[in-house]
Amino acid sequence: MTWFFLSLLSIFAIATAELTQQHLLNAKNSLDEKSSTVFTLLFQTLVVFPLIFIFGEAHNIFSVFDRDILPKILLVTFISYFSIIFYFKSFKVKNISVSTIFVSFSAIVSTFLGIIFFSESTSYLKFLGIGLILIAIILINYKKVIIERNHFYGLIAGFIFGIAYTIDKSIVLDIDPLVYMFWLFLIISVWGFFFSGKSIFKAVRDKRAFPFKSIIVSGLGYVLYNLFTFIAYRNGGEVGRVDAINNAEVFLIILFEFFILRHTEGTARKLLSAGLAIAGILILGFVG
Repeated sequence: MTWFFLSLLSIFAIATAELTQQHLLNAKNSLDEKSSTVFTLLFQTLVVFPLIFIFGEAHNIFSVFDRDILPKILLVTFISYFSIIFYFKSFKVKNISVSTIFVSFSAIVSTFLGIIFFSESTSYLKFLGIGLILIAIILINYKKVIIERNHFYGLIAGFIFGIAYTIDKSIVLDIDPLVYMFWLFLIISVWGFFFSGKSIFKAVRDKRAFPFKSIIVSGLGYVLYNLFTFIAYRNGGEVGRVDAINNAEVFLIILFEFFILRHTEGTARKLLSAGLAIAGILILGFVG
């Protein structure tokens, strides 16, 4: 598969994961963002572990302990833990499409870092494609926007994500994506218990019914999203381009809000925004 097609698949995976995570975090007697982060990641770890053996990568499972790779993994897992906390916290709102505007700032950061560390392209068409997607995301919520305090956590998450995605690419170019995903999810979970162990155990004890279904659906979505994204990097995808395309998942969320939640206001603006985003994606995939 080409990096572009893999990026398109990742859009559907991340949209499913985010919608499920929003439901999980906003449900009655819901988990807090720290507990949700840890248990979602632990489930992802359990999903990926057997896949390493199924796809014949068991002999590479300890390849992450290379002296050049391990420091990168410790760094990216450390910052990713906090970025995911902020990311999930930005979902504790009425409208997560606004959160995605702030999270999409990661595309600017990753594009800039990709040029510096991977000598990625600097063509005008590339910047045009990324710009169209970002403009479309902003336009989708231009009118009647209600900004909640938790939305701003998405901005912090986006900045850190941009850094993390760049480190991710540098790692998966050297080791198998499934092996990396296993250690990535596991070590971030460990950081979670290290920083918030008491609150996590307390959150579980206080719950009458643990949200297994939401954890499973969200976890599977994030597994597929990471897998498609990492393979896209290995197949030649630039970190800035892939990140920008992934941010277009907001339009799947908008479709969900339109058809399921009946948020029908601003239909013309949404169609225009979708058109701009599609144009940006096509430029990134075929022209830029």
